[in-house]
Amino acid sequence: MDDAEFMALYKAGKFKEALAAATRGQEKSKLTPSRYSIDKKTGKPIFYRGNKRVEKDVTGEWLFAKNLGKPE
Repeated sequence: MDDAEFMALYKAGKFKEALAAATRGQEKSKLTPSRYSIDKKTGKPIFYRGNKRVEKDVTGEWLFAKNLGKPE
């Protein structure tokens, strides 16, 4: 899913559907986001799992944002 689809759902007031679309296919993953917010400067979504920020890596897996640059 791209940011345009997410933002279209968000602006239409379909907040649960927007989060579901962002996590589609990875609902059972350990780090799938449970909430999000919109960055006021960039207007892009920021995803969180609990109180920790998560982002997708190049393979599409959700990882904690601090672990994106580290090799496993």
